[in-house]
Amino acid sequence: MRPNITITIPEPYLPLAEYFRRTTMDKSTARLLMIKDGRMPIKYKSDEKGLVEINMAALTVQILADCKIVLTV
Repeated sequence: MRPNITITIPEPYLPLAEYFRRTTMDKSTARLLMIKDGRMPIKYKSDEKGLVEINMAALTVQILADCKIVLTV
């Protein structure tokens, strides 16, 4: 029998600046490489000058999928 694990994502979206602060990731790495090529899931903006937010829910699912964990959503 497999155990049930519940993962709670307190903030489904994080502003880019807050994500950088929490992860200490270099801004140019994330912006130029990971967002542009689609490795970092973002919330789509309604206009060009809108706030860029990282989709933490999608990022969590992506990370768990890389670990070969069976997900039931």
